[in-house]
Amino acid sequence: NFGIQEWCSDFTDKLRDVFPGMPEVKDGYIYLNDQPGIGVDIDEEEAAKYPCKNILPEWTLSRWPDGTAARP
Repeated sequence: NFGIQEWCSDFTDKLRDVFPGMPEVKDGYIYLNDQPGIGVDIDEEEAAKYPCKNILPEWTLSRWPDGTAARP
């Protein structure tokens, strides 16, 4: 139940390009491919098109008594 209830099935084409072999969600079921493990790979060349931004989300921001940010 967890897998299908907590699963984000709104995968974008960009996400599928970066992670070929992602599971398919159809009619409430998750379908894996026939590759080893869960079969998800990473296309590093495609991933390089979307560099990670070092942004600290506000919901994770803690502050010390003097007001400076403390990373969780």
